[in-house]
Amino acid sequence: MQQGPQYPYQQPYQQYPGYPPPKSGGKTVLIVVLVVAGVLVLAGVGVGAFFLLTADHKRSTAAPASTSAAGEPDKSTSLPRCSEVGSRMNNLPPLSGDAPPEPASTSDDKIQLSQLSCSWTKAGSSSGTVSMMLAKSLQPGSGAGPGYAKAGYEIEVDRGAKPITEAIGKATKAADVGYDQSGTLQCGVRFYQGNVDVTVIVTAAEPSDRNIERCRRNAHSLAKAASESLS
Repeated sequence: MQQGPQYPYQQPYQQYPGYPPPKSGGKTVLIVVLVVAGVLVLAGVGVGAFFLLTADHKRSTAAPASTSAAGEPDKSTSLPRCSEVGSRMNNLPPLSGDAPPEPASTSDDKIQLSQLSCSWTKAGSSSGTVSMMLAKSLQPGSGAGPGYAKAGYEIEVDRGAKPITEAIGKATKAADVGYDQSGTLQCGVRFYQGNVDVTVIVTAAEPSDRNIERCRRNAHSLAKAASESLS
């Protein structure tokens, strides 16, 4: 008698019309797992990329930081009266007038100007004049006012004024100004103090007075009085 088949026994596959033979179950599961994992990885990359792009987008649309450097603040907000200047110096001739400071015109749209003119005169005596220009910065902290005052002083130095090494009151910088001495002797001081530009001129009493040292001392004294009157 013929012996029957032994286990394990694989039954021959019967193919039915319209149905392909099944593929290996293990390979199918592996492919499905890999596909799902790939989708998750791509989804993760997509999420990360979204946050990166969002962050970059926010950084690119944010308001740029200000690059303007802060300048020197204005030290003075007003100018004194001429009588206040004269009260700080002895033996001055009579004050010609004590008008208050008045507005001055300028083409600089970053500042507002005001000016003061003072004069002390007397026949047979040396005379003195003080001119002040206050430059107020329209934008606080921009440094426009002090920059204007400093520029005036530097222009005078470029023209030949000699910087003064000694202190002239509270002046930031001061210089001796020379004038044509073919006529009556004159001595001048140009200084700036914060945002105020000041010019001082002393004129000798007589054309015969050629004492330049005394003229310089008087000019320095009047410049000091003008400096100390500034608030």
